[in-house]
Parts: sequence; C-alpha cells; structure tokens
Amino acid sequence: MIQATFSGFNTALTSLRANQAQLSIIGQNLSNMNTEGYTRQALKVNSVNYSNPDFFSDSHNTNIGYGVTMSDVYQIRDQFLDIQYRDQKTKVNYNQSVSDSLNSLDDNLDETKLEGLSTSFNNIQTALTNMQDPSKVNDPVYEGELRSRMNATAVQFNDAAARITTSMKDEYTKLDGSGSSENGDVDKVNQLLANIGDLNIKIKRNQLMGNKVLELQDQRNQMIDELSGYIPIEVTYYTDKYEYTDTSGHTVTRDRGLNYDANGNPTGKSGWPTDLKIDLVYSKTDNTGATTQEKVTLVNGSAFGKTADGSPISNYGSIGIKINGTELAYDGNGKRNISYDGSYTNGLPQDVEIVFKPAANTLTLSTADMATGTSLQSAVDRKAVTTDNRVTTSDNTLVRLKGGSIQAHLDMLTDKYSSENNGSIYRSFDYYMKRLDNLASTFATDMNAWNNKGVNGYSGATTGSKPYMLLVNSDATTATADSETGITAANIAVSQKWVNGTVHIGTSPDPDHGSSSTDTILNMLSSVESTHAALDGKTYSNEMDSIATYIANDSYNNKNELTANNTVLSSIATSKDQQAGVSLDEEAANMMTYVTSYNAAARLMNAIDETLQSLLGIAG
Repeated sequence: MIQATFSGFNTALTSLRANQAQLSIIGQNLSNMNTEGYTRQALKVNSVNYSNPDFFSDSHNTNIGYGVTMSDVYQIRDQFLDIQYRDQKTKVNYNQSVSDSLNSLDDNLDETKLEGLSTSFNNIQTALTNMQDPSKVNDPVYEGELRSRMNATAVQFNDAAARITTSMKDEYTKLDGSGSSENGDVDKVNQLLANIGDLNIKIKRNQLMGNKVLELQDQRNQMIDELSGYIPIEVTYYTDKYEYTDTSGHTVTRDRGLNYDANGNPTGKSGWPTDLKIDLVYSKTDNTGATTQEKVTLVNGSAFGKTADGSPISNYGSIGIKINGTELAYDGNGKRNISYDGSYTNGLPQDVEIVFKPAANTLTLSTADMATGTSLQSAVDRKAVTTDNRVTTSDNTLVRLKGGSIQAHLDMLTDKYSSENNGSIYRSFDYYMKRLDNLASTFATDMNAWNNKGVNGYSGATTGSKPYMLLVNSDATTATADSETGITAANIAVSQKWVNGTVHIGTSPDPDHGSSSTDTILNMLSSVESTHAALDGKTYSNEMDSIATYIANDSYNNKNELTANNTVLSSIATSKDQQAGVSLDEEAANMMTYVTSYNAAARLMNAIDETLQSLLGIAG
C-alpha cells in the first residue's frame, strides 16, 4: 500500500529538525568547551512508530517511516564519578591544609635548615667546657661568653614560640577570616550553602514550568564540588512526597515522581523534577569507644516560605564558630564580636569548635498543598551538631569530620593531649609548643638548681632576692625578685641581675660530691650532656632534634598521602572530563555525522518530490 502523500515529507522534516537541533547543541558545547564547570549536553531522540497509523491498514502492513521525535536535552554526567570526586576532594583538601600548617612549623623548627636550638645547646656546652679551668671560673670574659650563649638560646626559644603562636593565629584566621581581607572557610561554607539553596529553588521553579536549566545545574554542581573541599558531604536526589486519600478513605503517602493507577499502584515515572539534599557526614565516638557514622542535613531540597505559625524557614542551614562554648556573633561592622588570638588567655586552642545548624526538615505535604504547589517546612527537631576534638582522661567522646580543610584547621588548633588521642594523624601546634615549653622549663630549672648549689652551698630554693638565678620567667620578673615559676619557651630570659653583675656563677664546692670552685660549671656541663627523665630520657639537644624529627616525619607522611590522594583525584577528574567535558575531536566527528544526515534528509525530500511529480504525470 502506498503511504499517505505527505507522510514522507513529514518523515524527512522531523529528520531535518532533529539534525538541526543536534548541530545547535554541538555549537553550544563548542562555545562552552573552556567554560569552567560546563557539562556536555546531548539530545535524546526516539523513533516514531505508531501502532495503528492508518484506518485502512491491515495486519500485513509494516508500520515504519514515520520519522523521529526529540524528547529531551540532557547533560552527559555520571553521578558515581561525582561522588568519587567529592569524596576524594575532601581528602585532598585535608592533606593540603595540614601541609600548609606543617610547612610553617618546618620552616621555624627544622634544625637541619638553620642553626637552631640544638646548635645553641652545643654552643653552651662549648662555653661550659672552656670554663672548667679554675682560673677561668671568675673570669668575666668567659662568664660573659656563657651568658651570651644562654641569652641566645633564650631568644631562640622566644622566637620559636612567637612563630608558633603566629602560625596558630594564621590557622584560626583560615577558619574565621578575622584580621584578613578574605573570608574564612566558615563564611565560604555559609555562602556556598546559601547559594546552593537558592539555586535549588530556581532550578525547581523553572523545571515545573518546563524550562531547561542545565546551566544552573552546572553552577550548582560546581558549588557542591567546592563545598566538598571544606567538609565531607553526601548528595542525594529525591522527589517530593505528599499525602493522598484513596477511595477507601485511607490516607497514604505518595511520591510525586510516580504515576498511580486507580488502585494506587505505581505505573511509571511522572516526570516531576527531583530535589537535591546535602548532608554533612561525621563520626561520633562515645565514652565507651563505640563509633557511629551520622549525618546532618545542610541543604534540604527547594522548600521555602513560612511555617504554620508564620516563622520564616529556609532550605539551607549554616555553620558557626564557638570559643569557650559560646558561638561568636557579628557586630555592626560585620566582624565577629570575639576573636581567638592564639594566646593561652583568650580562648585555648581546644576551645575552638564548629557548630553545624541544619536546614529545616521537610514535612509530608497534604493533597491541598500538592494542588497549590506550596512546600511547607518545620523548624521542629533541628538539632545542631558541634565538633568535639578534645579528649581528656575522663571524657573520650569525639565528633569528627572524615576530612576537609575545616577538620584540618581544628586538628592543628587542638591541645597537645587531644592531638595525640583524638584520632588525628598529625600533631597540633600546641603539641610542639608544649614540648618547647617543657624543654625550656627543664633547662632553666636545671641551670638555676646547679647555680643555687654553687652560690648557697646546698640544693634547695632560697627566699628573698634569690641571688643565684640565671634564667627566669620574664613575665613574672619584678624589680626586686626573679622567678622561675611558669617558665615557657615564650617567656624564658636571662636574669637582669646576671646581666648587671648582681648574680654570678657559683664557685662554692658541691657539698654532695666535689671540692672545687668549678663544681658548678662541671654540674652544668654534666646536665647539658646527660639525659633527663622530664625529656623522656633525652638530652636538651637530642630533645630539640626529636621535635624536628617529629615535624619532618609528619610532613613526609602527609606529603606522601597528599601525593597519593592528588593522583587519585586527578584520575577521577580525567574520567569526569572524558564523560562530561567537551572534546573537540568528538564534537567535530558528530558535526560531520549530523551534517551528512541533514543533507540526506534534504535529498529525501527531493526524492519524494520527484516521485510525486511522476505520479501526478501518470495521473494526468
């Protein structure tokens, strides 16, 4: 049977339109091949094959040749690769942030790169060795050299402590942004959550009106990728739920993404657009050591508006900074009203926490809500979660993120004990500060104790002016008295009384062993050369070498982990680009294919026209 007269023209016309659309999409792809975050687009087409196109057709007719229909323009994107990429980016950003912090420590304390404290202790040992001769004990030149060496050591302690304190402040600035012209990670995360939540609403509204919003989806995906570098996240796509009263009067929950028959059975997808949810993923360890993986929702679909009581609701949450348990608010100038200063008086490192405040929970919609297209939410059960890096001997509870730059900042800011026991792989600034403090205190206490023996002829503290103290706490020193109580790397100093000649190296014989005026010098020299229980069985110099070795090992291990994670991330990014990126060669090949198909459809129309002309001629 001959087809309807203009059926062939329609078949060719649908081919022309489809191939023209394919060429338009290729042009869109090529024009955006260098656009950051752009995802390659494609046209979905289907063959038209009616089951009964002609009233007079019989069962022997084959129903072919009715053309093509364009059903959808979609993005070529693999959600599995997106998940892999974001999980890996969380790991890479954690290592990168730790690397930046360890590099600052390495520059300040690596004894292999500079003449540091280890060299200073060796210089003190040399000066003490030079004073072993009784004729040199009272020589002001030799005593001046020893004082100069000890002063240089104290200054190096002070400088190292100041540099660590500066690094701690810089680390906090990366969180808060205070004292800099850039936003900190906390403000960046809040901005990303707000923008993603806003895009969720725009995308959903446009999709409900039948508009394609692929470029908006690209923007959202790019922001989600960026967010994954700060905190570990899990992205979920879902469709709305609503309540429906069936024919039996029962209230059931249905999915807007599905069609249902009269009996309430799903019959297929409805085409209702999906929503996007972002959860923060964290681990929670209780005091028994049991660890669970938990989530808190930071972006929740596209719902917006007000609750039944008129309270405003939002589809995204926020994060904030807590110091000493108090969340920091903003003043009238947009600055936080308290700032962690890196000291030990205004907020200890372990007192810096991040609080995650979730988005509102979506309620199931009623049939009436579904009809109006309104999405309602409730602020009920919005439970915030706060990071907890601190471990004590009695409280081992922890709340940790599994990666991201924010967790890296928290790990580097926590206290010495917690950094060794809270699951962190790397040691914090406070860990190294406390080891320096212990070394400075041990060294000063030992030197003062031996000089006390040499001045007073016995071991033990004296009262009053204490005319034996060589190294003191500069913060506690007054005009009349020196103190070695509370000596740290930051405040250790040579006593001013030793500088102005009021205090000297003791020359009284050691009443416990020895009978020479050089006993004090010999005891000090033995102290420099010997191991100390307070330093875990190491000498002063070896303790400093040990600190430098710990930093070097941390840096080396983190560097290896960063390299490995970067390699994996690069591999995933390459796979993503091959899948979602625009390939010039592939698009050029597609262009040739569609141009050829377009020309063939045009020739088909000419062939049909010639056939019709022949038929009309015969009929005439």
